[in-house]
Amino acid sequence: MSHAIRRRIAATGVVAGLLVGGVAGLAAPASAAAPVGIPAPVQFDPFGDALRAIEVNYAQNHWNWTAWNDSTPVAFGADQDNYQCAEFVARALAAAGLVPGLGPDDPQNDYFTYTAPNGKTYDLLLISDLPQYHNLYDYLMDSGLGTDVGDHPEQARPGDVVVTYAGPGVTKSHTGLVDTAATATAEPTVDAHNRARLQYGYHFYAPSHLVRIDPLGLLKGFAKGDTAAKPGSTPQPNLRKSSPSTIPYLGLHDPAGPQV
Repeated sequence: MSHAIRRRIAATGVVAGLLVGGVAGLAAPASAAAPVGIPAPVQFDPFGDALRAIEVNYAQNHWNWTAWNDSTPVAFGADQDNYQCAEFVARALAAAGLVPGLGPDDPQNDYFTYTAPNGKTYDLLLISDLPQYHNLYDYLMDSGLGTDVGDHPEQARPGDVVVTYAGPGVTKSHTGLVDTAATATAEPTVDAHNRARLQYGYHFYAPSHLVRIDPLGLLKGFAKGDTAAKPGSTPQPNLRKSSPSTIPYLGLHDPAGPQV
């Protein structure tokens, strides 16, 4: 591990402490649709860049893992039935301290039933739009961590999230993490799971939206809005059926299945 990465991890610990200690029980805004028009220019953000670099470092070191706890490599483009796209992105976010209370090596079930500081339970193994479930995209929107800027690859920065809309009725079907930004001659690249991809072209994920990641958005997002659980209320449970113990986590997979 390089000295630079160690310093970034130290910075992440500071942010994680702020997030866990400072926003518990606060409210989050409702999920928002993508804005209309051209998004605002990307601002210079060295602190956010350091945390997004940790996301990318995680993705580059886990893109071909068989499962979250199995580093056996699979071939480029191979299926990863036990480590799908939303989980891969969520664990990269957690590696940078951007999922309060979760670490990148925590059990899969902790991602399946993650209770955020706003009191909502999210299924971070899910990106598809399924009734009654709060998926990874919902977490990004509710928390203030993500801003959906629409299909604007020119705005992509390493550590941002790409969401594909190839499901029934143009619904969410896939997600990945931006690895490299666009240049004058090349499009952004994306790391993703199921199928295993490293620095794969952005256009392969079309039709897609870019979700801009702002690490400090967590402090603003979870501190406002009206979706927090009320005192004495019971957080909404995750109703997706868990699988028999003889086939670990098989029933937790995103129904979209293998993607690009």
